[in-house]
Amino acid sequence: MRMRPNSVVLAATTVVGITLCVGPLGAQTADSTRRWSLFGGTIVAQGTALHRPPGNLEVGGSADFRVASFPLPLRASLAFSSVEQDLSGSGLKYGTFSIDAIGRPVPRILGTQLYFLGGFGLATRAEYTALYARYTGIDPLTTEYYTSRAPRQNWAFLETGVGLEIGRAFVQMKLQMPVASAGIRRAPISVGFRF
Repeated sequence: MRMRPNSVVLAATTVVGITLCVGPLGAQTADSTRRWSLFGGTIVAQGTALHRPPGNLEVGGSADFRVASFPLPLRASLAFSSVEQDLSGSGLKYGTFSIDAIGRPVPRILGTQLYFLGGFGLATRAEYTALYARYTGIDPLTTEYYTSRAPRQNWAFLETGVGLEIGRAFVQMKLQMPVASAGIRRAPISVGFRF
């Protein structure tokens, strides 16, 4: 018997749906062990071009812990990143600290587990040199270039993300949006290892 494409999609959706419904509702079980992780990857920052590593690179570490009065596990992360600019100045150096709640709404399937995270954090960007251009007369082809020092900038951000745990390894993507301050939108994509 030959199945139509819509029937294949319906069958696959039904199998996945039944698997998720039959799975234990306790996918969000309490884990009292502390877990540490190291991660690294690339980052996309507002106002900069996307380069391949090591042009835009982020490395860091995190620790998972629980608070008795909060139902979800928490993750504290410390990360440092470097973002190269094309021709507009020196590289940008960032440091971030964030605390996220980790939600695992579905059970582990074949050694992998999907998770979502959301939280808040603080970021800082080190002082850097920026390159500017201005017209120096009536002729628009007469351009003068000059440099200027941009001071250190600090801001608070909210972040959300999604990840996939594969055994002790994981892949995750976050989106960091500045809140109540003139910060920079950032999207780190990283791979890591828990121990």
